[in-house]
Amino acid sequence: MCAYLPADVLSSNILTRLPIKTLLRCTSVCKSWYSLITDSPSFITSHLNMNANNNTPHLLVKRNINQNEDYYCSIHRDDDTFKECDKLDFPFSSIHKRFRIIGSYNGLVCLSADYLHMITLWNPSLRKSSVLFMSYGFYTHSIGFGFVPTTNDYKVVRVVYDESPCGYKAPTEVEVYELTTGSWRNVNVGDFPYVVRLHSPQALLKSVVHWIGHNPNKVGGSFGSVIISFDLTNEELGVLMVPTSLQDKRCLQIARFGESVSLVQRASNSSVIWVMNEYGVGNSWTKLFTIDDPGRDKIGKVLHFRENGDILFVRQLDDFMFGQGDLVSYDPKSKQIKDLGLHGHTNLFYVVTYMESLILLKA
Repeated sequence: MCAYLPADVLSSNILTRLPIKTLLRCTSVCKSWYSLITDSPSFITSHLNMNANNNTPHLLVKRNINQNEDYYCSIHRDDDTFKECDKLDFPFSSIHKRFRIIGSYNGLVCLSADYLHMITLWNPSLRKSSVLFMSYGFYTHSIGFGFVPTTNDYKVVRVVYDESPCGYKAPTEVEVYELTTGSWRNVNVGDFPYVVRLHSPQALLKSVVHWIGHNPNKVGGSFGSVIISFDLTNEELGVLMVPTSLQDKRCLQIARFGESVSLVQRASNSSVIWVMNEYGVGNSWTKLFTIDDPGRDKIGKVLHFRENGDILFVRQLDDFMFGQGDLVSYDPKSKQIKDLGLHGHTNLFYVVTYMESLILLKA
């Protein structure tokens, strides 16, 4: 049957519109379909673009009930319903339950089990993963993950430092992993004096990874907080200045807000959201809004800025339930909080954007 269908009709108008589970069954129809779905970069890209343009955005949520119990991972629609679409098992959950989600791009999720010195690229829709074996001799300090459109490649960047009696010290060592080559290599970043905060979450913006960092040589009472960037395209480190009033603050969190870099400043009874309106311009920071603590409960980690403008964060319950919290969605216009029905340990919630894709199909 497949021999009588024109290739362009089959590819553009039929197969690219199918969900992943159906596509995987189609690989058994005939050799030409198998080859098209699994071996054609153009088909994989076309299917990815069709998914991105025509489907409702989704979120991947990972949570632990406490630090010692099993995790829960689920896929949800990123709309008013927040409907659960699927439950997932992480690829190395049987080995270690404490791991972080570094980032997600085009259906590929980067995971890190820091205590095992293990980084994994995982495609949840395919249930396939690839372990990135790392060189030893350095302590893994922070990790970034993203996509480089000019080379159609996915990269993981690993920032490491030598340990000293006073903490971690520059110069920085940087290693980059490319999915196309399947190997790590060292990158010469020169004499870079800043240090990325240990296990800092990333904010990915236009193939540039951003972390919170500081200047370990800063004197005069200021912590010297900065934003450290790594351009995945030209593989160079850079620095962005934070607002002057935040340079001595340690409790800063970085996130992506639309197409901008943002900072979350935790105050005594609230969290303040800052946005850099013009990328790289230090005086373009604007205090966007403030989220006040809801009653006796506290605002925990801000997890995600949603496409509808709402903010996902963990509402940490009062002292009687120390360490526990609920995932909630906050509307900054109405200042209303909606409980999304997911409960877990405050510091072990992760939320990233998610979409189905065929990336990593042959891993």
